[in-house]
Parts: sequence; structure tokens; C-alpha cells
Amino acid sequence: TNFSAFFANYAGFDYNPENSAIPEFYRLCRFMGWGGYNPDREEAREAFKDALVKEFNDIYGTDENDINSWHKICVVVGLDPLPDTLKEARDKVLTRYINLIDLVDNPAGRVHSFGSVEELRQYTIVTKKFFPKENAYAGGLLKYLLREIL
Repeated sequence: TNFSAFFANYAGFDYNPENSAIPEFYRLCRFMGWGGYNPDREEAREAFKDALVKEFNDIYGTDENDINSWHKICVVVGLDPLPDTLKEARDKVLTRYINLIDLVDNPAGRVHSFGSVEELRQYTIVTKKFFPKENAYAGGLLKYLLREIL
């Protein structure tokens, strides 16, 4: 995975793919002794953001007009039955308040939908699961899903 490739860059760090990638990143920071502002930590954070976006693209694709990509998202957010049209799929997904990192990094296979943007905001702040708003690797599907929540 893109996460495995990212963590492999740090000799001696034992990445556990069974854990969520976000806590693993913070564990890496502690392992490397990167406290507070540190140029190496910032460089690693940027590379980690790239890994997040690439992982999203690998799982869901990049084409916002591909119904199969939307169906993959529908499955992990628990939408059943799957919508018949692209417009229905988009509309149903966009009515859900979901954390995009959870879409990428969901060991349980399902993603929680929040009742409001405020609930999503609070969850995102508490868990520090902020998806990068701008990234060179972001495809159209990801850009379509990104929301301003803060």
C-alpha cells in the first residue's frame, strides 16, 4: 500500500498496518523524536499527505463521472441498495457527512456517517483526521468530495 511504502522510508520504524495510519504517523513522529515544529516532521507530513491521496485514488479511482467509484463509496458508507444512476449515487453520498480519511483508512470496512457537519467537524478535530485540501495527486472524485468543515 501507499502507507507501507511511506513508512518503509524510516529505518527501524515498525509500521503496523493493522492500526489506523493516522496514529501510526504520530507514533512515527515520536519514534523519530520530532517534537513541535521540525523541518523533517513537516517533510514527512507532506509525504504522508501524498500517501493518503494516492491511497484514496487507488481504492476509489479519480474519475468523478465513474459510477463504479461512487458505488465503492456507497458500499463503505452502508448505502443499500446501490443507486442506479451516477446522479443518484452522487446525491446519496453527498447527503452523508463522512470523514475522508476514514474512507481510506477503515480497517473495519465500514465508515461512520455523522448526523451533521458539526458532528463531523468535532470528530475530525478530536481524531486529527484532516484530509489534505490541496494535493497534486488529487483526482476529480476526491476534489468532488472535499468539503469545508472548519
